[in-house]
Amino acid sequence: MNLRHLETFLLAARLGSFASVAQKLNATPSTVSMRIQEVENRLNTVLFDRSQRNARLTQEGLRLLPYVDEVISSYQRLMEESVSSTREIAGYVRLGVTENVAITWLPDMIKAIRSDHPSIKIELEIGISHHIGEMLERRTLDMALAACELPPSRYHSTPLQSIDFRWMCSPDMTEIPDVVTPEALSELPVLSVTREWQASGTHLRWFTENKVHYRNVTICNTFRTTASMAINGLGLAQLPVGLFESEVTKGRLIILKAEPEIPPLDILAIRPAGDDSLVYRAIEAAAQKAAATA
Repeated sequence: MNLRHLETFLLAARLGSFASVAQKLNATPSTVSMRIQEVENRLNTVLFDRSQRNARLTQEGLRLLPYVDEVISSYQRLMEESVSSTREIAGYVRLGVTENVAITWLPDMIKAIRSDHPSIKIELEIGISHHIGEMLERRTLDMALAACELPPSRYHSTPLQSIDFRWMCSPDMTEIPDVVTPEALSELPVLSVTREWQASGTHLRWFTENKVHYRNVTICNTFRTTASMAINGLGLAQLPVGLFESEVTKGRLIILKAEPEIPPLDILAIRPAGDDSLVYRAIEAAAQKAAATA
C-alpha cells in the first residue's frame, strides 16, 4: 500500500464513483479498483459498499477516512516545506463567489493576490450560495467564498465574516404590517434572490424552522435588482444591511421589525478537504484579510 493507493481511496470517497476517479486520474476502472482493494487488504477491512451503483463508504470506511486525509495532507505539507520558501506560488483556480462578497471586499482580495502571487490565476463565478454549492459538488468549481454548508468529510470550511440581513421595503408601502412574521410572509409580495428552499446556512434553518412559504414572490437573482424593485414599492425584500445602509439613510428603504429576526449569514472559504495546497491557502489567507478589513 503506497501513497497513490491512499490518494485513490480519498478521491473515491469524495467523488462517490470509481469511474469518475478513473477519469480524473486518467487510469482504467480496474486499476482504481485494484488500488482500493490493496488498501482494504492491508487494513483488513471493507471500505466501500459495492452493492450500490455509487461507491458508498462503509461505516469502517467513514471511520478511517479522516486518518487517510491526515496522511495525504501531511505529505503535501512535507513536500511544500522541502521546497525553497522563495518559490513562486502558481495555479489556476475556478472560484465561486456570492454577490455579497463580490460587491464588497472581493476587489481588495484580488488586488492582494495579484500583488503577492501574480502567478495565481482566478476564474470567477458570481452567484447565489445554493448554485455555488451545486457547482462545487459537480466539480465545476475548485473553491468558493459563499454561505454553503457542505459535508466536512469532503470540504474544509473557514469562517470569513457574518452578514446581517433585515426585511426592508419602500416607506410608500402601506399594506406591510408593523411586525413581519413567518405567517405574514405567505400573504405579502416578496422580492427575493432565491426561492425559500434555496437559502443557505443559518437562513435555510430560519426558513425551515419557521415553516416559511412564499405565495407571491418575484425572483430577481441579484441583491441590487431586488433592492431597486423594493425601492419602487414592488414588495418587501430580505437584504444585507451593510450594502443598503445609504438607501435606508436617504429614506428610500425602511427596515422592518420581524419576529423572529433573521440570523446573520456566515460566509465561508470552502475548499476540498485534504487539499492543503499553497494556492488554496494563499486565496484563503487573502480572503480572511480582506473580509476582516471590509
